Amino acid sequence: MLAAMAVQAGETAMKTDRAAHLMILKEVYLNGQGPFRMMVDTGAATCSLRPRTARRAGVAILATVERVTATGVDRVPLARVTEIRVGSFRQSGMEAMVTDLAVAGVDGVLGQNWLVQHDYLLDYRVQRLIIDPAPPEHGVKAALHMEDGRPEITAEVDGRRQLLVVDSGASALVLFGKRGTGTSATLTTHDGSASVEMAHARVRIEGGFSRIMAAAAVESAQGPGLLPTSAFASVYVSNRDGVVVLTPR
Repeated sequence: MLAAMAVQAGETAMKTDRAAHLMILKEVYLNGQGPFRMMVDTGAATCSLRPRTARRAGVAILATVERVTATGVDRVPLARVTEIRVGSFRQSGMEAMVTDLAVAGVDGVLGQNWLVQHDYLLDYRVQRLIIDPAPPEHGVKAALHMEDGRPEITAEVDGRRQLLVVDSGASALVLFGKRGTGTSATLTTHDGSASVEMAHARVRIEGGFSRIMAAAAVESAQGPGLLPTSAFASVYVSNRDGVVVLTPR
């Protein structure tokens, strides 16, 4: 089966594998080399490649940059990928960090610098990523904010308004600066892991969404929380119109 297929004029649908909460494209070509298995991470500002993937694809290292994540700060090489291709869908001149990944079974990460030039739909009901789809007719609409290269919406969490990153790489709701119940857990992202405490929080999004969600509480850090896209049946992000549409399960 082809990884990408036209479904409607202007749309490209890409069949994905499901690994836990993650969507993975399994036929991605980098600089004509592949296929590679790449996870789609809307919460990552930049694409990432394992060192062995970067070597196989023959990417050029540009510089070393500081990377700030939910699990810490480090410095990693930054490379340029001449072309990323999935089926007939091509993107040119993409930057990618070269780093080891904590997620097994993937060769790299497709982040926002790959997604941001288009509208897209993560459809968990049929396991597809659709590029430039028609807007959903139903769902909870929220204004899209782009901060540090990541898509965010405003929500009410336990009665307080705050920003949440719309994050397909997050396995659960993550709240920074919140105290947990004392029950320990490990928060794993594609770039590392950290010890957290579990909590619960009521999340309300104007337009009709209200749910108590399990949350990973990271008391020692501050910043926008992470809203897992896998908690919804589908998530539509329109970079053109500045809107996110969440379809509850």
